[in-house]
Amino acid sequence: MCLRPSCLVLAFLLGEICCGQVPTVPQNKDHTDETCTVSGMVVRSEDNAPLKNATVHLANDADREHQIATKTSADGRFELKNVPPGQYKLRVTRNGYVDQGLNQRKPGDPGATFTLRPSQRISELLFKLARAAVITGKVFDEDGEPMVGVTVRAMRQDFSNGRKGLGFANENLTDDLGEFRLFGLAPGRYYISAQLSAWDHIVGDREFSGSEKNSGQKGYAKVYYPGALEAAKASSIYVKEGEEVPAVDIFMKEVTVYTVHGKVQYLFPHQGTAETRLMVLRRGQRFDWDLAAQQPVVKADGSFQIPEIPPGEYTVRAYFFDQEKLYSTREDFDVMNADVDGLTLSLAQGTEISGHLLWDGKPSLEGERLSIFLSSDESAANDRGGWAHVEENNQFTMKDVSQGTFRIDLIGVSKDCYIKEIRFGEASLPDHLLQVKRGLAGPLDITISSKGAKIQGTVTNAESTPVAGVWVVVVPEESRRNLRDLYKSVTTDQYGHYDLRGLAPGKYLLFSWDGVETGEWEDPEFLKINGAKGVAIEVSDADSKSVDLQLIELKNPAVASE
Repeated sequence: MCLRPSCLVLAFLLGEICCGQVPTVPQNKDHTDETCTVSGMVVRSEDNAPLKNATVHLANDADREHQIATKTSADGRFELKNVPPGQYKLRVTRNGYVDQGLNQRKPGDPGATFTLRPSQRISELLFKLARAAVITGKVFDEDGEPMVGVTVRAMRQDFSNGRKGLGFANENLTDDLGEFRLFGLAPGRYYISAQLSAWDHIVGDREFSGSEKNSGQKGYAKVYYPGALEAAKASSIYVKEGEEVPAVDIFMKEVTVYTVHGKVQYLFPHQGTAETRLMVLRRGQRFDWDLAAQQPVVKADGSFQIPEIPPGEYTVRAYFFDQEKLYSTREDFDVMNADVDGLTLSLAQGTEISGHLLWDGKPSLEGERLSIFLSSDESAANDRGGWAHVEENNQFTMKDVSQGTFRIDLIGVSKDCYIKEIRFGEASLPDHLLQVKRGLAGPLDITISSKGAKIQGTVTNAESTPVAGVWVVVVPEESRRNLRDLYKSVTTDQYGHYDLRGLAPGKYLLFSWDGVETGEWEDPEFLKINGAKGVAIEVSDADSKSVDLQLIELKNPAVASE
């Protein structure tokens, strides 16, 4: 982000952070050193007592070589010296407290960016850290006995690629008393799940158990507090600052489960099956930490059993690593009311995809090298895409790309660039998604334009005061909202200023929100309700426009319902 010049020096006090005001102090005219100094104090929000050993960290995306951080002293003070000029994010962390960024209005907000100019001295920064919340409880079996080794997770609602879901917040294992403690939680609403862990749970092969095939067995399903088998039917728990919520007890449920029988076929020379890994997730699930089944064992003949699978729709992925090469495959399967037999996983070396990068306009890079990445756009997590550095001749080759649907990402282009066109062979990819299958033929040609449009301006509140540390988002017109790379978002700096760059030609809606979750603006339901509040704008290549915005203050539903 490019920040406009100013002779103001940042000096934040908490009251001013909350209302978006920024006081100023004069520059030291006699200071000739180019480096900067940042200092201030960290205290507890409840009583303003100094906090020792809080970590104060300055992060600069343009400088990955230096770690700029320090600890607060016994009086809660900190000082960072010899800081190079540049654009930074500042964050304060401490065990037992909620992380806080500069000008962060509430947990989960982005916080403000700020610029250090040569020789600048910033002092009297004040951070008031809130104590983190805790959720405790016990997990019992159907007989009321405590269960040991159950993974209990706290999750919060989040948004990814326009889809609402549950994001990981914290987890813990139950002890010998069945007790768990989820700590370090920011104020907000959480969903709690419990799932039996593999290392404390042994499921024998059915051939030794004497049970009849396809008869079904009893097993413990994943449970969402207070006892739902689906996340959509779970109850949430709202925690306040520093609150400890006790007695969140969960009773595990036995359900009828089935076994999936299958075999791995290795379409290449190999020795042994020990390096084969299987991962099972419910179809439509985003996270690889939220597995639907524990790690099954692939036997010497390639056969495997996946036990204790409740009825539902699933995806299984198989991986085999050998001499730095990855072999992979994926298959969908459904469990109805019987065991699944004959599931075949054919492992083969990934696909090699070569291509060429084309420039519309003068090449524009932020780093020394440009890289191409394929990121999964499917429901199954942990799909391995390809990646490659772009060579000096603008050619690239991605090796061992697994099957699946992938979004094409570029790392290293400047913020003024956008993807103009992607072609694979003779076909255009208007949605910028690449479907990888065995025997795929290319090449993959990516055209990048360095003529992206720019929009800048200032965000003010109802009192016409500039607001720091809030999101400014540009959303493409409805017909192009499947193109995730057209969404752009930045945060306002210490002066309430924003600078959006790299916009492709077209029509957009421009917003600045308070009370919105990160990525929520890509949710179609959210845009149905709030889309009319945006400022309509249309841009062409190399446009530079100025638009001042008034902050849209949304009611936080998690707090409002309390």
